[in-house]
Amino acid sequence: MQEAIINILIFNNNDQEIELLKEYLIQPSNNIFIAKTETEAKLILDTKHIGIVLLSTDISDINHLKFIDEISNINQNKDCFTIITGTVTDSALHLVQGLNKGAVDFITLPFMKNIVIAKINVFKRLYFKNKTILSLLENILPEAVLTEFRQNNKYTPKRHSNCAILFTDFIGFSKKARDYSPQELLKVLDYYFSNFDLIFQKYNIEKIKTIGDSYMAVGGLNANEDETELKMTLAALEIKAFVKEDIKKRKQAGKDFWEVRIGIHSGDLIAGVIGRKKFAFDVWGDSVNVASRCEALAPPNEINVSEHFIRKIKDFFNCTERGPIEVKNMGKINMFLINDIKPEFKLDQQGLFANLTLRAKAHLSKIDFNGIRSYIIDKLTKELPKNLVYHSLDHTLNVEQAVIKYANLEGVDEEKIILLKTAALFHDSGFLVKYEKNENIGVQYFKEVASTYGYAKADIEFVSRIIMATARLRQPIDIYENIISDADHDYLGRRDYHITAQKLIQEMAAYGYVLTEIEWLEKQIDYLAHTHQYYTTSAKNIRKKGKQKRINELTTLLKKKQV
Repeated sequence: MQEAIINILIFNNNDQEIELLKEYLIQPSNNIFIAKTETEAKLILDTKHIGIVLLSTDISDINHLKFIDEISNINQNKDCFTIITGTVTDSALHLVQGLNKGAVDFITLPFMKNIVIAKINVFKRLYFKNKTILSLLENILPEAVLTEFRQNNKYTPKRHSNCAILFTDFIGFSKKARDYSPQELLKVLDYYFSNFDLIFQKYNIEKIKTIGDSYMAVGGLNANEDETELKMTLAALEIKAFVKEDIKKRKQAGKDFWEVRIGIHSGDLIAGVIGRKKFAFDVWGDSVNVASRCEALAPPNEINVSEHFIRKIKDFFNCTERGPIEVKNMGKINMFLINDIKPEFKLDQQGLFANLTLRAKAHLSKIDFNGIRSYIIDKLTKELPKNLVYHSLDHTLNVEQAVIKYANLEGVDEEKIILLKTAALFHDSGFLVKYEKNENIGVQYFKEVASTYGYAKADIEFVSRIIMATARLRQPIDIYENIISDADHDYLGRRDYHITAQKLIQEMAAYGYVLTEIEWLEKQIDYLAHTHQYYTTSAKNIRKKGKQKRINELTTLLKKKQV
């Protein structure tokens, strides 16, 4: 789970006031940026997701009202809160006009610490509350519906053409449910449905609802979506593979297992929001009913589809015709089972994942990040030596999360974030071969598979450079190398530093680097105080204070040991 961190912009040209506000606000959850000119402020607002702006009305050479207006017009900062600061006697009119224009509050000079912190905390809570609500709405409503809601406070029901509708349910659910406690049953359903969510998210397919053990998803509801049927088929194959692999593991462990039915149809439907107080998004139409029947008639762990659906995907997937099947209230419908991807379009031996040709045809991202992520995580899980307790898979995943955090805080675009995440996942893969100076081996591992997963030449060069930037004592040269360096050493300023450090001590000893406790403390203090540094503004704001606490703690401990 990502940390709750807010970007705060202090727009002020008075150094004393800036330092005072920084002193009051510096803490790990506040990421503070400083602007002294309008140009600097607009650059930060254009490139960062700012949650709170502290705007000084004592700056004489800007139009404060126009600037407040411009903040809300910058798309990525529409939910930004502007707080005016200034001297009451000199800026009273500006304060009133600013509040009328859209500022949410004011803080007058001289600054009082408790008032500054209290007001910032109020709008921090509102900011995170708004983010939580928006995140929930994004999970409930398709993008197009949410956009219309935000613009018009309502959504008009619409007819959508060429949608792909999928249903799944678990075989014998009612009977199995009697053998589980409510808590156990919920845990099992959450496990499956959460993984289904992740798969459909990859293909931009909307989860409509779950009812009991039934799961419904639809593709094609958002504007400018192409080849919805191909995306839905690829997602269904992943669902099928996930369930079958889970069955295999459960059988080997002697546990009860769950089998699934999957049914798909395509056609027109009507989509809308029902309810006033407790609303829900739903879809209706004959195509929805046919998809439901396809699911009900599917064999265990198979994907059963209508003839109408198969016409649009048959050139890319191996299928088995089942023939006409009687469907209640609909007569006979010709049905097919989708087996796998045809050899010329598959990436893997099993025919479950698309190669670059099929991904392009399905209008998917050229880079299959999820594919390469699964590949390297599987490789690290199976092959990393067990005595690598610090440079473990957990460390790699922690660095990936830290990369996401710092890249978002620093305003890096989505394409570059994918490349940075890739570098994070491969940055310690060289430990598969040797313990020291192994970054070039990590680069080699990445290059061996990069083109298969859609990475272009420029992408490969970029990721390779970022991996090499994690080498010991390497000086980063740009924002991207700054981010990977800070992510790799994020723990130095975190509360779990001592736990993580113990893992490093244990690992070093396993590889012959044995230090006494005093030697370790001396080396760590020297490294933290004189060698290591954070490079991004965000890491300095979030971790520098914590790192100084670690230095103080280590110094105190060293003194006790030397007595």
